[in-house]
Order: sequence, then C-alpha cells, then structure tokens
Amino acid sequence: MMTKRPLLTKRPLLWTWSVALALLAPLADAAPAAPEAAAQESDALTDKARELFQEGVKAARAGRWADAHASFLAAWGLKPHYQIASNLGVASLRVGKPRDAAEYLTIYLREAPATKVQERQIAEGALKEALAKVTAVTVEVAPEGAEVTIDGRAIGRAPLVDPVFLDPGEHEIGAKLDGHVPEARTIVATEGGTEAMSLRLQRKPALEVAARPGPLAPPAPGGEADRGTRTAVLVGGGIAAGAGVAAGVILTVLANSRASDAESMRSRLNRDKGYDRTSCHGVSSPDCAALRDTSVATVDLSNAAFWTFVAAGAVGTGTLVYGLVTSKPSEPTPGVQVAPLLGPSAAGLSLRGRL
Repeated sequence: MMTKRPLLTKRPLLWTWSVALALLAPLADAAPAAPEAAAQESDALTDKARELFQEGVKAARAGRWADAHASFLAAWGLKPHYQIASNLGVASLRVGKPRDAAEYLTIYLREAPATKVQERQIAEGALKEALAKVTAVTVEVAPEGAEVTIDGRAIGRAPLVDPVFLDPGEHEIGAKLDGHVPEARTIVATEGGTEAMSLRLQRKPALEVAARPGPLAPPAPGGEADRGTRTAVLVGGGIAAGAGVAAGVILTVLANSRASDAESMRSRLNRDKGYDRTSCHGVSSPDCAALRDTSVATVDLSNAAFWTFVAAGAVGTGTLVYGLVTSKPSEPTPGVQVAPLLGPSAAGLSLRGRL
C-alpha cells in the first residue's frame, strides 16, 4: 500500500521555479534602483494590467495556476511587458501549455535587462523545462516582409525574431507574399527537438502578375443594378401599402363590430334597467363596466384603423413619387396618326406623328 508523502517534504523543481518567479518579479520593483530606471519600469504597466498582474501573483502563491494563468494572460493582452511574460510563461507550464511557455519565456529573456540576474536564471530554468516538451524551429524566409504561417495561422512577418515552437506532431510551416509563389513545408515535431527551415519565395512570372484581374469597375448609372433596385423598391412599397390597407380594413371591421356590441348593450340596459346613454357614468355594475370596456375598445380600434390607412397612404404615395422620379422617358417610336378633318367648307385628313 502506497503511503502519502507529507505536503511540504519535497516539491517538483518546476513548482519551485514557478513560485520563485511569481514572487521575485514584484520584489524586484521594490529593490533599490536608480530613480530613472524605477520610473520607467513603473510607467511600463497600465493600472489595469498591474492590477491583473498582482491578482495573478496572489493566485500563483496560493497554487491556483489556472487563475494565475488567466490573470497574467489578460494583463499581457493589455500591456505586453517582459515582466508579465516571465510569469505568464511559468503559469503556462503549470497548466500544461509548454509551447506557450517557451514563447513567453523567450520573449522575457530577450527583453529583460541583464541586471535582473536572479530572475533571468529562474526564467532560463523554466525555459529549459518547456523546451524539453516541444520542438524549436528556426525559420528563415526570403524575401523579408513575407507572412509566415503555422498550420495556416499567421504568426508574423519575416524576419522572425524568435524561433517557432511546435507541440509534438505534424505541422505545416509556410510563407506567402504578394507577387511571389507561396511555399509551405511539413515538419514532424518531437519533444526536445530542434530544427532549422529555410523558405525562399520565387517571384511569379511577369505575365501571370499582369494577367491578374483588377477590381471590377462600378456599374454605370442606370444599369441593370439600378433597375433591379428600382423594381425592388416599387414592389416592396406596393406590398407594404397593400398590407397597410388590408390591416386598416380589418381594424375598421373590428371597430364596427365593437360599436355594434356597445349599441346592443346600451339598448339592453335601457330596456331592462331604464338606463339612458348617460346613466352608466360613475356606476360600478358589471353591465356598465362591460359597456365602458366595449366603448373604449371601439375608439382604440377606430384610431388604429385611421392611422393604419394614413401610413398605407404615405407609403403608397412615397412609392409612387419614387417611381415617377426614377422613371426614364421612353424614346419616342416612329408613327403617324391619321384622323378625319371635317369643316363647314372643307373635308380631308389630319396627319400627325414622327417618322
């Protein structure tokens, strides 16, 4: 039967590096330094990034590495500072992302001042741990300015400052640039591997470049696109106006029906209880309440019908005006009109037309 080790007897080396790096970074700011250097480092982080960074440090101290990784990553998104990169790299190791860890730790070691000896030593140890789980590929691309891709995802333009880190498995490294033939190669990454790759993009033949279709010219005014738009507006306006008229008719029918119901109620109240048209004012009987509700519904339906007709008329008028404004006079066709001409003293034919 296995015995459980005491919690504080031994810790993995990676855990020790992680805590040390998370704790040493803030302490470095508190250490004595030249006023100018301290001001520069203080100004490097925005207030929000600093707040997220401190949250990540607290989470790292408590061993909550998923929370620490999320806080450091958010801080990096606001301010990609080398101090955040160091802690983000270690947190990435702790959550099982060695490729990300190698990337961030490499950035830290490239940008951190040489005076941060202890922090750099810790970062180098963590980077060594990450590199044992990925493949580091040095990618050279010519000409400069070409976009480099990993599995179709753009990672930057040549020349790349740092190596490319790949998780174990098959990957495609490519490069492309306008006017050049794109190139891509497949690589099988292994744990702890190192590779070098050189991509040389060749210019496309001049004939192929010249034959590339340019942007299409905008359609001439009054062309097929304009006619299609005009037709759509006219049809849509006509449908909307027709729907408005139909709705107005339905509302009018409903209003008339409610008015008839109200009149029947008044007649019944007058016959059964002797109420006239004004006797229900202030009376709280159910019959009077029903009469009032029916009368109010009649007014509401009548108003709705009126404004629906108004809206339909406005849409119809607007559609008609649009149709008249956008219509083009048709070319007159040749023709001759012949009409008899009769008078008191003459008779003949009247000729009018265009040849």
